[in-house]
Amino acid sequence: MKRTLSIDGHKVPHIHGGSYDFNSGVPQEWNDYVTQMGTGLEVIPHMLYDTATYTDAVTTTLTFFTTNRATADLSNMQQPGVLQNGQTFLAQCISLYYKVTVHTDDAGAAGAFPSIINDLVLLVNTGIMRMVIGDKRYGPWPLWRLPAATFLKGLIASAGAEAANLVHDYGQIDGPLYSLFPNLVISPLQQFSASLEWPAGAVNLTGDVVIQVLLDGQLARTIQ
Repeated sequence: MKRTLSIDGHKVPHIHGGSYDFNSGVPQEWNDYVTQMGTGLEVIPHMLYDTATYTDAVTTTLTFFTTNRATADLSNMQQPGVLQNGQTFLAQCISLYYKVTVHTDDAGAAGAFPSIINDLVLLVNTGIMRMVIGDKRYGPWPLWRLPAATFLKGLIASAGAEAANLVHDYGQIDGPLYSLFPNLVISPLQQFSASLEWPAGAVNLTGDVVIQVLLDGQLARTIQ
């Protein structure tokens, strides 16, 4: 049973029992997304991301989501390895972003030459990703199948009398996002992690490469 109550000069439907229906004007199809409720769950767009560094010619496994990082650009995990109590995440997409910058390389003679583009080709050709949620393993997925798809794109090159055979290059894996279907649910306080692995052994690159793993989806959280 509802009746109206005046709050700050506005009439708000009052539900018998003491609570107030602040969302009476919200279309019914939006009810799952309202943010002002006294009880229940709020579902919002969200992503979980974490960052680690591939050490040139050394790394064979990188583990994500299990370590506290120094700054928010590296990770948004509030607790290593778990979601907080009252939070549930629906993972709908996996992306990998390689935090590389534009490099200047010496093309030298003919043929392929060491470059950031070739570094990423070598990493994704032999790398795989796995996930563990609770005690269940998911994957493996080849790294070349997990592009970020949203990043600065551009091809640049130069050469000249003062810089003969010098080429500027930038690499990133492009393509459609990889959708997880069926989706994967990470429950409150449930242990989870992701790993990038190179089963054939460490890759010899021009230098270390910083890699970010991103899980895109929705977060259900208790409404305060």
